[in-house]
Amino acid sequence: MAKPLTDTQKRALSQAEKNASRLTKLQVFALASVGLIEVSGVRESDFAVTKKGARALIRENKRVRVAEVKGVVREAALAILDSTEAMTKHRAIWEAVGRQEHTRDEVLDAMRELRDEGVLASIKLTGNNFQIFWSRGEEAPAVASPTPFEVN
Repeated sequence: MAKPLTDTQKRALSQAEKNASRLTKLQVFALASVGLIEVSGVRESDFAVTKKGARALIRENKRVRVAEVKGVVREAALAILDSTEAMTKHRAIWEAVGRQEHTRDEVLDAMRELRDEGVLASIKLTGNNFQIFWSRGEEAPAVASPTPFEVN
C-alpha cells in the first residue's frame, strides 16, 4: 500500500494542482524529492503534477471520503446488527446508509476500517468470496437486553 501523504505534502500538492507557480521553494523541494511534481517547461519555475502525484491526490481524497462515511456506516451497521448473533451482507448496510449518497466502495472501505478497529467482524462461511457476512465485533458497544414486560 502506498505511503500516506504528510499534511505538508497534501497542502503543497493541492496548491500545485491549482497553480504550481505559487509554490514556495520548500514546497517544490518536498514534492520533487518524492516525485510528486516535475519541471514541465523551459523555465525552472514551470512545474506540473506527475502521474504519481495525481494518484496520490486521488488516494488522499478517497481516504477523506471514507473517514466521512465511516460514522454513518457504523450507526447503520450497529442498528442492523441488533444482537450478538445477527449477521448481514454489506448490501443491507449500503442500502441503509443510502445508495445514492455513498458508493459501494466507500461503504466497503468504511466497513473494513471498522473491522480493523474491532467494531465489525467479517465471516466467510464458504470458499465463495461473494458470500461474506458481517457481524458485531469484539469492540462493538454491548447490545442492550430487552426489558421484560410486566403483566398486571
